[in-house]
Amino acid sequence: MLDGAVALALATGAPLRLQGPVQGVDLELVLAAVKLGDPGAVEGAREKLAQQGALELLLPRPRAGVHVIELSVPARALWTLSWPLALLGKPSELRLLGPNFVEGVPTFHDLRLGWAPFAAQFGLKVSLELVQAGFAAEQGEMVAALDPAPALTPFHLVHRGLLRQVTVVAAVGSGRHEAGLEAARQAVRALRRQGVIAEAERVPLPVARGGEGRSRWAITATAEFEHSVVSVSELGPALSAGELVAERMGQFLSRRGALDGRTAERLLLPSLLCAAGLGARAGPPPSCHYTTSELTAGLVELATQARTALPVRAVVDGAVGEEGVVVVTPASGQ
Repeated sequence: MLDGAVALALATGAPLRLQGPVQGVDLELVLAAVKLGDPGAVEGAREKLAQQGALELLLPRPRAGVHVIELSVPARALWTLSWPLALLGKPSELRLLGPNFVEGVPTFHDLRLGWAPFAAQFGLKVSLELVQAGFAAEQGEMVAALDPAPALTPFHLVHRGLLRQVTVVAAVGSGRHEAGLEAARQAVRALRRQGVIAEAERVPLPVARGGEGRSRWAITATAEFEHSVVSVSELGPALSAGELVAERMGQFLSRRGALDGRTAERLLLPSLLCAAGLGARAGPPPSCHYTTSELTAGLVELATQARTALPVRAVVDGAVGEEGVVVVTPASGQ
């Protein structure tokens, strides 16, 4: 919810209303948004966000260019800050410092394989490079080169189409390479028991010098369809990582939505900005709609909040936890 609110405040110039004190990763994200427009205002914003109770913060207008940002969860900065920068219509670069392989958070490969292709369909070409892999509390670095179209393009994805292939990749940074590859093969065997043909392969990860001692690896299963793609990851050294990946992929395949729940939630933000007609757009704003295998509580909350911040109508058809349809139209289309 905070990710969406920060992005909407950056894109619209509306004040960000929060309940203080803002701490932890949330604080890092808001300060990163401030830095996007005025690095000199970061310390003042930090002091304000430390206050108790309701507070209001006006974020500086973001500027295109190269931005170096350090976060405990860099993925949040990528999917939050990319879209306000995209509305500027100029190339930008985000150099994101911090761990990029963390339990419960989309990994670098999830972002490159399962998020960037959909960003491109909105007109934002994202080139992701992994400079250094960082696991857990380790320092990592990835670079996102953003090349936006003059205006966001409408997104429509109702049917994912036929399944073309499933690949399970063991990304190994250090330690015993066999452990990661065996976990990938475990996922392949589990998927084949579900009737899904998959192949396993191994790719190296760039790690910091001197950090080769302990085992660092992750496995990512990617399913490519005619019109969609889904990516799920698990980190080692858990022996059950392969089974967990296969289980999560099987849950998605058993349903009909074109997007998984997490991706559907992250794509609501650009859908809202597109339907609001923000950016250098000629003509009336378009609508966006897609289906998902799971509606998340975060998606429903953001859709509700967006109606008060933008001239859009966001309709979510379905119950939380179930399959659903998301339709975002200009307010004039009601």
